[in-house]
Amino acid sequence: MVHHPSRRGFDPRPLRFEQSVLALVLLIGFTFQAELLIPVVTVVLAVSGAVGPRRAPLPRLFSAVAGDRLAPPDAFVDRQTVRLSVLVQTAALLVASALVFLGVGFLAWVIALGVVATAAYDAAIV
Repeated sequence: MVHHPSRRGFDPRPLRFEQSVLALVLLIGFTFQAELLIPVVTVVLAVSGAVGPRRAPLPRLFSAVAGDRLAPPDAFVDRQTVRLSVLVQTAALLVASALVFLGVGFLAWVIALGVVATAAYDAAIV
């Protein structure tokens, strides 16, 4: 967390929402063996990483729905931490997506569940 006002980062609440949705969608996909959700989540996360947290689809949805009703955050998340987290998750999901298309669904889910664990951790800690 960044507490110094001159080094403002990002509001953590939209990022928590994004990580929660990512983990929930992947868990639903695992439960119902919907392997094609892995590439879908990969695309959404890649777009989020490409455009940045302020213009990413899920954080913008959160900000549009709940942003005006919330008080300003007490602490901010460092920009580099957010970028690294999204980059690592996207890379892991790219590998899992390739495995889905190669027909190795079990191994793809092992990797995707690792991403679920990191996303749930990020949602709880960020």
